[in-house]
Order: sequence, then C-alpha cells, then structure tokens
Amino acid sequence: MVKIKSGNKTWDYPNDVMDTNKLNKKIRDDISKFCKDKKINKGKLVEEFYKAILIKFRDGSIAASNGYITMNIFKN
Repeated sequence: MVKIKSGNKTWDYPNDVMDTNKLNKKIRDDISKFCKDKKINKGKLVEEFYKAILIKFRDGSIAASNGYITMNIFKN
C-alpha cells in the first residue's frame, strides 16, 4: 500500500508498492530528461518492463529467445 501526501491532499494506492533501484546518477538524470522530453511515465515504463519479463517467463518463450525482450517504449 502506498500513501502519498502533498499539502493537505492524500492519495491512497492499496495495490501498489514503491520499488527502489540503485543506479548511476548520470543514467538516472539522462533517462529522466528523455522521459520528460518524450512524455513517458517512468513508473509505467518500469511496470511494462516487469510485465514483459513475467509474461515471457510464464509462457516459456524467454528461454527460446535467449533472454531478449522487445518493448515499444512509445506505446500509449
């Protein structure tokens, strides 16, 4: 469950969690700028990446593709 507070407003997301990843600051800044320029939601991008991995793993095609996953990052 995630609760986000801003001023006097509170948003509650009962089925969501926060995920922390360690990465290089330069990469984080560059991807943030790219996502802002292209109007891409970074949270949705990561969520779609995770879903693509799970779908390929569950249907067995991740082994056949040697671990390669193709995604359309500009998908709305």
